[in-house]
Amino acid sequence: MVAIKTVNFLVIDDDDVDREAVRRQFQKTNTSFLINESENGTEALEFLRSKDQEYFINNPTVILLDLNMPKMGGIEFLKHIRNDSKLNKLIVFVMTTSDDENDKYQFYNLNIAGYIVKEKLKKGVENTILILDTFWEIIEMPRY
Repeated sequence: MVAIKTVNFLVIDDDDVDREAVRRQFQKTNTSFLINESENGTEALEFLRSKDQEYFINNPTVILLDLNMPKMGGIEFLKHIRNDSKLNKLIVFVMTTSDDENDKYQFYNLNIAGYIVKEKLKKGVENTILILDTFWEIIEMPRY
């Protein structure tokens, strides 16, 4: 088993307040995650594509993805990474205000790890972060 140096979270959300809330909760839980942020899918793709394969081996990346954003929304972003051999194994959780069944269906068809409605998240952000921390303790990731 390869020792994981750092688990990276990439928060992709056009709402500054939501990104700040996630960042604060990670800090409160004393987890050892590195938080990167992007305001839209285009910016996030540029960030991810600038990294080499070794980066993803040593620093597994989980994406917290919003649905509705300017320039490139969540569905379009997810389609791009699922069609990119370097990025298609990334773990993606959707965080959105939409509780629409069609949105859930579309995202799960693109192999997301989970769909989180922000309204529910506000009631238990700290627990959600702790669950994500536990998630990394028990899963096994491929070496790409």
